[in-house]
Order: sequence, then structure tokens, then C-alpha cells
Amino acid sequence: MKPRPRSTRLPLAAALLAAFPLHAAAQSAGDATVLSTVVVTAQRAEAPLEETPQRVLVIDREDIERTPSRELTDVLKKNAGLDVIQYPGNLSGIGIRGFTPEFSGINKRSLLLIDGRPAMSTNLSIVDMNRVEHIEVLKGPASALYGSSAMGGVVNVITRESRGPLTGSAEVAAGSFDLRELKGHLGGKLGEAFDFDYSGSWFDQDDYKTGKGHELPTSAYEQQFHALRLGLDLNADWRVNASFNTYRGRDIGTPDDVAYADPARTTKDMDHDGLDLRLSGRIGAHRLSATVFSGREYSEYVAHGSPWYNPALLPRSSFAEETEWQGWQLQHQWEWAQDARLVWGIDHERAKVTGKSWDLYVTGARNAPYSADNEREATGIYVENTWTFNGGDTTVNAGIRRDDIRVKTLGTPLKTNFTPTTSDFDTVNPSIGFKHLLGAGFRVHGTAGRAFVPPTAAEFTGEATSINWQGKTEITRGNANLKPESSVTVDLGLEWSGNGLYLDATVFDTRVKDKITRDGGTAIDADTTLFTYINANRARMRGLELEGRWQIRPGLGLTAGLTHMFAARQEIGSDWVDLNKVARQNAHLALDVDHGAWSARVGGRYVGRSKDLDWVNSSGTQVGYAGYTVWDVAARYRFDARQSVALSIDNVFDRYYAEKYGFPQPGRAARLAYRYAF
Repeated sequence: MKPRPRSTRLPLAAALLAAFPLHAAAQSAGDATVLSTVVVTAQRAEAPLEETPQRVLVIDREDIERTPSRELTDVLKKNAGLDVIQYPGNLSGIGIRGFTPEFSGINKRSLLLIDGRPAMSTNLSIVDMNRVEHIEVLKGPASALYGSSAMGGVVNVITRESRGPLTGSAEVAAGSFDLRELKGHLGGKLGEAFDFDYSGSWFDQDDYKTGKGHELPTSAYEQQFHALRLGLDLNADWRVNASFNTYRGRDIGTPDDVAYADPARTTKDMDHDGLDLRLSGRIGAHRLSATVFSGREYSEYVAHGSPWYNPALLPRSSFAEETEWQGWQLQHQWEWAQDARLVWGIDHERAKVTGKSWDLYVTGARNAPYSADNEREATGIYVENTWTFNGGDTTVNAGIRRDDIRVKTLGTPLKTNFTPTTSDFDTVNPSIGFKHLLGAGFRVHGTAGRAFVPPTAAEFTGEATSINWQGKTEITRGNANLKPESSVTVDLGLEWSGNGLYLDATVFDTRVKDKITRDGGTAIDADTTLFTYINANRARMRGLELEGRWQIRPGLGLTAGLTHMFAARQEIGSDWVDLNKVARQNAHLALDVDHGAWSARVGGRYVGRSKDLDWVNSSGTQVGYAGYTVWDVAARYRFDARQSVALSIDNVFDRYYAEKYGFPQPGRAARLAYRYAF
């Protein structure tokens, strides 16, 4: 098995090195393959991984194929060691380097991109994995290049661009919980100048069983993806690409917290559409590109049964939300010297969120939504220069970006408990990084940068009311005096490659100022608590990342990673409290085997203890949760160059665990698939 392109992974014990002598061919191939990997996320331009100061992990197509998964979040948590929040019902999000994982909203602290432009989705579970070529995960602040929402890092999903002979594949699968799945891909050149890619999939699954063997009611769902890319070479130097993708999820079960004795039965329908048009080309030493994009995400929840609602009104829609995006990007890359490159550009994005709600207690009529309609519009100008010295042994880059942001709360039908307002921000964020070859395969690297996220319009002037399971009212009110949240991160690492090993150890320190969070609440009376948003005084995240890959022998490879948080805390008033949903340790391991027609992976993931708010009894109270370990296996047998069969088993030991406490993930789940490729 040839080592696959990826970034650094966890070091292995010296005793193992002695136990398995390395094949010389594997050594040189492994080192060369890893170091020659080209990434685009760290500098918004193609650059070899060996010249990239930032911590970048590459998850390639083979990793994706060998990882038992239902969605993007599964692939990330098993291969990149990120914190995640994941509910049944296709709802998930991530957090990087101690930032709390987020699954909704247009102002996040970890940025999701597709081919370098905003993913135009608040929910990672509706990203089409069937069209993904590879994934680049940048750990660390990236606001100097990407603006808001890049405080913890960036996940850039790179899609297929087939420009060779026509190829394709079709796959049919079945599995646990009455899983049924169809998917396929077709792409390549049609004529001298035209090429395309199409991918499509359909998935259906009934209610699943948890690791305790209990069926989780209302956890079934059905979904389909379709994506089409069209490419045209205008001449030898200029090219245009147009891409369209669509997602439809129907009757998606959204079960309540298992703590509820009489849970509500709710489903939702979800739609997502995205469109982008790209023009790119070269004029001498100048590379130019222009991108326009537009997208829409829509979710509508339907109540089928509830201990709170009027049963005579059910089933009926209870809540709906729509988010719309439009934007454009311009970029200029200039190789102004043999050892220097300048990248600068302009980004513009507008996102608008609107909601609807219906009264299911008495009349069934439409009423005011939970939060006010709101909008964010941002324009950013960035510039970064990269220099190489000492014959390519030293790389230095420095960049800066200015963002002008306007957030608005909009007049919202039936919602009268707030005043629409507009707030403007501008912020400047610099960054610097270096990487240097010390010799004997050792490289030292480090970065420093600022990042930010503005308050949402709802956090400024919104007011939301909810009733917990005890029948008590919780009001969350906006705060017009909020400041933007900002952070400064410094990291320093040492990597080594040689003898079939590729290792890295990086320490990072993030200091957050004016962190936006919700306060502990103030009792208005025995049945009502008022919460508001505040700027916490400070937050501090410090940790160690260990990553490595070992080509033990031809056909046998091991990858592993560990993130250990020394601290992940925020200051509220005079108290320091742990950040929610941030694990103390997060580790992953994968053993890959290739032998003749067989290939297989055994993977494991450990998540250490963490804390979260008790949303069932009192959302102002923080409680602790124990860690867990989950294992999975996957194997493929190739009958010939075209036909193969694959078996994967997720959660092999039927562990009862949850990525969000109270919402358990599936227990042991098997999937058997047949693929025909041409």
C-alpha cells in the first residue's frame, strides 16, 4: 500500500520501530508522498505541505472510503480529531482547538468551505460526501485570509474535477436498521474543451437501536443528493466552471432527549441548494480568479405527537427557518519573484435568516418565531505574501485582512417584543508563520494570528422564549452592548519524516477576549428565568496536538492522532468555568491493510471527559460527562478492476455513547455494498 497524502500524525513507541523493520522502498515513497502533498486552504493558493507553516491535515478519498460514516461529521471526527456535536436527525457541527462545536447559525467559530467558497450551510450533515475528492482541515486562526468564523480553523471540502477519460461508478448497499442506499458518479472529458462531473445518491433508514439495544423512536430518515459540475476550457490559459448541488431530506426524525418520560414525536423536511460560477486563468506570472455563489437552506419541523401540544391540531408544522446566501470572490496571485508570491483578494457575502412559527397549543395559527429575522453582510480585503529562502528550506508568510460587517435584526411578522436595529463593525486581523528545515528530516514551524467573530443580530436585540420539560419559562434576551469576540493564537511545532515515519508535535495557546456567551440567568419568579448574552472577560485554550503516520511495511500502515487540552476555560464575572462540549482528550487511530484483492481498516476513537449545560432540568447549570471509546472496521474485496464488495461495521462493540448527551448515537451498525466501476 502506498502511503496516502496527509499531514502529520501521532508518534509511535520506539519498541514498535524495532519490532517491524521497514522496507526501504516504503520509506522513500512514504516520505516523498507526504511531503509533496499540495494544499490550498492555508494560503488560498496551491502550496506544498512541506512549505506550509499552518497545521493542515488532508483526508483523501481513500480515507473517506475506508471510514464507516453517514455524513461529513463522521469522517472528520474519525480522521481529524475534532470536537463535534451530533444529533439524530441530520444535525451536526464541529469545534477546532477548544472552540465549542456549533451546529447552527451564520456566525460560527470554525469555518466550512466547499472548494474555497462558503459552504452556504449551517449544518455539516447535509454536505454531499459522494462528490468529495479530499478534505483539508486547517487548525488555527485563519481570519487573516477568510474573515469571520475562522477562529478555531477551517474545513475545506474539495470536490471532484474529472478532466481525463470518462469514468464512473454505481453502488448499491443495504444494512442495519433497514438501511438502503444507492449512489453513483460519472465524469470526464467530452471533446477537447468540455468536461463534467455528476454525482447522485439516495439513502433511507428506519429507526435505529442505541448501544443499549433500545430502539430510538423517530430516528428514521430519507435523503437524496445530486450535484453537477460543468467545465469549459476557453483557451490554454482560461477556464470556467459551473457547479450546482441539491439536497432533499424528508421525514427526518428528530427525537427528544432520552431523559423525557413522554417525548415529543417530531420530524422535519430539509432542502439545500447551492450554485457557483468560477472563472480562472493566467496572464504571465499572474493568476486571476472570480467566483459568484448563491445558496438556500430550508428546514420545516412537523409535530406528530407531544405532551404539550393540543392533539387535535396534530400533525402540523411547528417551526420553519430559511437561510439565503449570496456572494462573490476576486483573487489575484502574483509570482513576483522566483522565491516570493503575493496573494490578495476581495470577498463579499450576504446571509439572511427568516423564521416562522405556529401555535400548536390552542389555535394552530401562525405566531411570532423564536428569534427575529436577521441579516449579516460582510466585505473583506486581504493580502498575504510568502517568501522562501535557503534554497527552499525556509518559508515565511505574512498576511493581513480588513473586514467591514453589518448585522441587522429585521422587522419580523407577529414579533413585537424587540426593536429592529443595525450595527456596524470593522476589524483588522494579521497573521504570520514560518517553517524551517533544521536537517536530518526535522522541520520546525510556527504561526501567530488574530481572529474574530461578530455578535449575531439575535444576540444584539432578539428575544426568545421557551418552556422546559418542567413547564418553566426561559427567556433569552439580546444585549445591545455586546462587543465582537476576538482571539489571538500562537502555535509552535516540530515535525520529522524519514524511515517510513511522518510525525508532528504542536503546542498551541489561544486567548479570547470579549467571548460571547449566555449568562447564568436571573430568576424573575418561581416559574420564569431571564437569560441574556454577555461578553465573558476572557477565555483560554491551551493544548498539544500529536499526529503521525507509519508505513510499517508494504501493505501495512498505521495513522494516529491525539489532542490534549491543558485548559479550555472562560471567565464569567470572577469565576473560571470549563467550556461546553470540549473534551479533555480526543484521539483517533487507524490500521490499514492491503493484501492482493483485499483492503481493510480498523479504526478507533477516544473522547475524554467534558462538560455541558443541563438543558433538561436547568439550562443555566453545567454538568460533567464521562469519556468513551468507539471502534469500527471496514473491508473491501475486489473481484476484478471493475467489481468490488465492501463490508463496514460501525461501533463494533455496540457502545452506548452520545456526541450530545441525551441524544445517543446508533449502536452496532453493519453495511454491505456492491460497486461496479467503469
